[in-house]
Amino acid sequence: MNQIFKIIFSSPSLLWKAGAALIFLCFALALFFVPSLTVGFTTNSRYAFAGIMLCYALFRFYGFYSEYNNSNHE
Repeated sequence: MNQIFKIIFSSPSLLWKAGAALIFLCFALALFFVPSLTVGFTTNSRYAFAGIMLCYALFRFYGFYSEYNNSNHE
């Protein structure tokens, strides 16, 4: 487990990618489950925007994972 954190904290880009993915994931979950956060959104557009943010968070996690795998095998 220490090796994982050692690799992540040794590369600023890995840390940024993981942090951005977590932020977008939290925003997507908040928009999906907390209806009071949506100012002016209808229900359908709120779910659609949360879904788009969730897809983007998964894309950021994929970028993080692929770079982590490349740095792990070096």
